Formats: sequence, C-alpha cells, structure tokens
Amino acid sequence: MRLTAYLIDLILIGAVLLLTIRLPILFIQASNPQSWFLSPILFRFTPYDILLYLAASVYFIVMTYTTGATVGKRLMNLRVVTCDDSKLTFVNVLYRETIGRYLSSLLFIGYLMIGASEAKQALHDRLCDTQVIYTFKAPAVYGNTAYGYNQAATAATAPSATVTYRPFGQINAGVANADSPAVQGTPEPAPLEPVPEQDPKNFE
Repeated sequence: MRLTAYLIDLILIGAVLLLTIRLPILFIQASNPQSWFLSPILFRFTPYDILLYLAASVYFIVMTYTTGATVGKRLMNLRVVTCDDSKLTFVNVLYRETIGRYLSSLLFIGYLMIGASEAKQALHDRLCDTQVIYTFKAPAVYGNTAYGYNQAATAATAPSATVTYRPFGQINAGVANADSPAVQGTPEPAPLEPVPEQDPKNFE
C-alpha cells in the first residue's frame, strides 16, 4: 500500500515538474548549452538537479506536515502519525522527508525494513519515531474490533440482538455452559401444555 501511494506521488510530482520546470529548462538548454544552471556545482549535481530535488521534497514536507498524508497516501487511506500520538512537528517531518528518506533509499534497505517490522516502519520512520496507519475504522463484530495495521482499537459496541453462545468445536449451541454471560438472561421456552384426552367414541 505504501509503495502504491509513493508511485502515485511520483507520477503526480513528475507531471507537475514537467510542466513547470523541465520544459522551460529544455528551452534554456537548447538556446544556451553552457548555461551555469546546467553546470555541476556540488559533486555532479547541477542547480537544475538540486531544484528538482527541493521541489519534490517541499511537496512531501508540506503535505505531510499540514495534513499528515500526501495525495497518494490519501488515495490509499494512509496517514503519517507519531508513535506517541503527539502532533507532528515541522523539524521532525523535515528530517523524515529529507535525510531520513535518503538513508532509507541507500540500497533500499530502509524500505525493506517495512516488511520485516511488525509496526510497518521504514528506517526513516524509526529515526523520527513515526509510523504509517490506515485511516479507516473497521466495524465492530460481537465486541471485537478488526484493525487496520498499527491502528489502536476503538470502543466496540455490543450487538443489539441476543447472541447465541457456541463453544468452539460444539455443534449444538444448547450444550454451552449456562453460566456463560451470553447464555445468562436468555428466556427459557414456555412449558408445553398437556394435550387433553379424547373420547374414543368421538372418532367413530
């Protein structure tokens, strides 16, 4: 789910950057191939490369800090939260979406940790004490609540109708222990009334 959300974000960012940055840069490169904007200034990175990286990072930082989810995460019903349910801070989100993601992308080890983690945390989640949860709530069934992963249980509501208690492995519900809570309070069936005897002469 997180991979699908990330791919959706990459497609969205790629489309926006194509219209706002990449196409204008193509005209600059065609008219002036020796432009300083296309010359390396930091290792092999040009100002053009740095601008693309900053634009993508701003998208993840702003969306995560303001709403807790990017467009891709919203479509997948995902949300970034802190492990202690406190409010996401800007510094924490900034570190998560820049240095944290860079460290996770090294040989993709940080992202592979999601599958091995019970809480589904990537390396940048562990570094920033965050996790990604489902935003929908599953309905309660007989007092038990189903979870989206990493989501705390919500208060369950008891069913309105009387639930017949059947111990595991027993077919007949009537053999359940009468002291069980589900059986207590169940009205007993009314006793059968005796059938009056008929005079044999009436059948002649």
